[in-house]
Parts: sequence; structure tokens; C-alpha cells
Amino acid sequence: MTAYSLKLPVFQLGREFKWAELRLPKGFPERGKAFVQLSPDAVLRIPHLDDAGILCMEGDPGPGLGYSSEDRILLLLHAYLERFLKPWLQGDLDGDFETEALNYWAIEVGRARSNTDPVREVWTVDLPPKKSRIRSGLLLMPNRILVAGDEQLLITSRLVQTVGPMTQQRIGVRVADIPISHALTPATWPQTLSDLDRLLKGRLTPAEYSKFQASRSRRGQSTHRLVLLRSDEAAFAYLLPHGPPVVLDVGQQKKTFPSPRKPLPLLVSRLDPSWMSGRDQHPEVAKRQTKHILVLGTGALGSPLVDHLAKAGLGRISVVDADSMSSANVGRHLLSAESIGQKKVAAVARRINSGYPATQVIPYAMSTAQWLTKNSLAGIDTVIDLTGEPEVRVEVERARQKHACPLLVGWMEPYVAAAHACLLPAGQLWLQGAEDPLFMLESVVWPKEVIQQVPGCSSRFQSYTAAAAAHAVALVAECALEMIDYAAEHPLPSVRSWIRGQPYLDKHWPGLVHKEWAQAAAPYDGLILSRPFP
Repeated sequence: MTAYSLKLPVFQLGREFKWAELRLPKGFPERGKAFVQLSPDAVLRIPHLDDAGILCMEGDPGPGLGYSSEDRILLLLHAYLERFLKPWLQGDLDGDFETEALNYWAIEVGRARSNTDPVREVWTVDLPPKKSRIRSGLLLMPNRILVAGDEQLLITSRLVQTVGPMTQQRIGVRVADIPISHALTPATWPQTLSDLDRLLKGRLTPAEYSKFQASRSRRGQSTHRLVLLRSDEAAFAYLLPHGPPVVLDVGQQKKTFPSPRKPLPLLVSRLDPSWMSGRDQHPEVAKRQTKHILVLGTGALGSPLVDHLAKAGLGRISVVDADSMSSANVGRHLLSAESIGQKKVAAVARRINSGYPATQVIPYAMSTAQWLTKNSLAGIDTVIDLTGEPEVRVEVERARQKHACPLLVGWMEPYVAAAHACLLPAGQLWLQGAEDPLFMLESVVWPKEVIQQVPGCSSRFQSYTAAAAAHAVALVAECALEMIDYAAEHPLPSVRSWIRGQPYLDKHWPGLVHKEWAQAAAPYDGLILSRPFP
């Protein structure tokens, strides 16, 4: 590393820093970028600096773009002068701490962190409260993750399962959950226990304040206390001192460490559905959390679809499939080789329930006929049939006549030359008298020599790659979410299809041609077509 001192201007009071250097990393200009670093006293006092004092801005474009080393350094110095130094001296950067509040909080947390802290991170499971309140939390050991959520909440119990087994230690914590209107910055962070105490007195009722300040549990043991300050945009947490000691594994021994002597700043991660499923950009998530979806089939189409629905924030998904995972499934299934021999639904549910605490997947390792014998569609918001089995469609049709609910039928043609999602609102039947319309809706008349997969009747299946199937999964997943979110607004039945073009057909089987309705896709690599359900 080579460093060159930069001349400093005459500072106004409060704008100064001790030094600035142009630094060239080892291997420059062939490797690495030049950067400007300020003295340690500038960190958390001046914006746009990381924890080492390196100025975070675009300057040196880096190697491989045709600039000479001299031009690269000049570009960096120009950016330092025009985009940092002049604006800082003129006060134009004073509000920038708020726009990057969590970056600076991470620096503060990193400076205070030690290997013996009782808590490493805080997880929240719901949105900020409208008014301040005292609530309970759980400290999960040995992970040292504090879940700021009542144990009775379903999402909290799922998170406990995600972090570790039921045998792990769970320690009760008192949490003062305080809403804030603006993100905190280094100038507005509470700095001392007295600062936090004044904040609590001002925001809590006298009864709540007394309850929170009580440092003893019913058993006479001291309890951990957490102050959680959060808005819709940012969250900050402090573990207060005078809590119980923490027991940690150190090598082959267990050692006890005292509680910190001053407030410990902590990072806060949001694990509520609105954030995990769309970073607050999808208001539909709250409604999806109330939905119960029935998915029939967990094969190459069904298993990734359930995964997509969980990621989209569906609250409850019942999954029905009697099949076990085989080696032939591995190349195109959500599951992999470690699940061979296991019931697909059980393995899929285990995987998703451990990863997406906002969703509950309920597995039923049985046929659709068995499930419908023991259950009804009452309380089911949408049925999604991905089995490809005509018998299943007949059974679902009968059940929907007793309890009307929307139905999506999804399937893939051989080689995934096409994929279809048929969206039927409640009350719209699938069967056309005794005729099953599935083959009528396909894009190609397939020769008898082309073997289609017939689940439950044959172990033979059509070869295709997971990459080809991904188009089908995306189509069906988008249609499923559209039906779940807007079923009442789209009362007309429809079919949406992903059709591969003629070169794709020629590649897989000679002489294949599109049906008339699908010929528009012939010149393209792929085309999505929508049409009314006949």
C-alpha cells in the first residue's frame, strides 16, 4: 500500500478532520482501485465513510476500462474534491446520515461487539407498533439470537424451529418496543444508560416503565432487557446492562461471562412477512397471510411452485402427494439426492417450513382421492392441481361442486415445448360434459410415440431439463398468485400458455407443428399467449 497525504483546507469549527490520504493498493494499477481515506476521528462524524475511514464514492474506474493510471487518479481526486470535500465544507452533506442510517449503525455495533456478548442479533417478526409497549421476547441459546416476538405467535415458534432444535435453551427477555418517526443518526443515538432511561420515561406509562425496570423474574433471577427503537425504515436495539451472565462454550469448556456494563448496541433484522416476501413493496402480502391454498402434486412443477408461494408470503399451504423421491427426480425437482426414498410432501414441507417462517406447509402423503375422502374444500381459498392425472381432475371437480372455490390446473407438454395455467373462478367447471379439455388446450398434437408422463400409472416420463421447466414454473406461479390476489376481480375463466417456437420443436422431435391457435409462437424462442377458457 502506497499513501500520499492530501492538503487540507482551512476548516470551519466542527468540519475538521486530522488528515486525508490518497492510497494506492498493492498491485496498482493492474489490480485494485485507488481510494481516499480520512483519519479515524472522521468516522461516524462525517458521512460516506466506512469503519476504516475509507471514503465511499465513485472515483477510480478501476483496471481494464482503458484509462491510464494518471487519469484514474485524477478522476478520483476530482470526485473527492467536487462530490465530497466542497459539499462537506458547505454543509450540503449534513442530512446524508439519515439516508444511510443503518450503515453507520452497523459501524457502531461492530465497534462495541465482542465474542462474549449475550446477544449477537435481534430479529423482529411484526411491524413497528403504533404506540410504545412492553412485550416479551426469546433469547435463543447457544445461537444468541433474540427474537422480539411473543412466544404465542406462530411465526415466533417457527423461527425457534428454524434456528435450532426444541432442546435449545430459550430465555425470556423483556422488550420495550418504542416506535420512532425518523431514522436515528450518530448525532441522535442514545449514548448512555441515562439517555435511554429518559427516553423510556417519556414514552412509557408509569406502570409500563416500572414493569420494564424490574430486573428480577418471578423466580428471583435477573432478566435481560432490550430497548427496541424502530420505524418503517430502520430499527435500532440496545441490550441494557445488569442482566444475567451468559454461559458460552469456549473450546472444550463452558465459561460464564458477566452482562455488559453499559448499553450494548445491536443490529436488528426484520423477519416479518411484509419484509421477507417483498421488502414492503407488495401490500398483497398481508392478505396472502390469511389464505389457505391446496396444492395437488409435488413433482417438477409442484415442488418449486410451493417454494415460490412460500416466498410470496402465503400463510398456509396444504400439499398432497403419495409419491416418494427417486433418483430420476433429482435433476428437475426442488429436492435433491439427500431426499431419495422419502415422501416428497414430507421433505418439501420440512425444507420450506425450516426456511420460511411466515408460511406453514402441511404435508399429506396420500393420494388426492384419499385426501378428499378425509377432508373437504371448505376453508380452502384456491386449489392448484399440478398432477397431470385425469382421475384427479374428476375428483376435484366433484369436490368443487360441493364447496365452490377457484381452481388452477397447470401442466407441461412433452419436452416443456409448452406449459399451461388454466384459471377457473369458483363455480366454473373444468369438465366439458364427459370430455376432459386438457389435451384440447395443448399447443401441439403429439404423436403416440412421444411418451408423456402419467403419474400413478407409469414410471416412464418425458425427458426435459430443469432450465426448460423453469419457464413453466414461472408461468404457473405468476398465474397462481394472480388468482389468489385478484380472484374476485377476474370472474372469467382463462388459459395462459408459454409456447416454444418452431426451432425448439424441430430440435426435439421431427415433424412437429403448432396447432392453429399457437402458430403465433412459431418464429419466437418463446411466447406467452392468453385466451378464454372454452
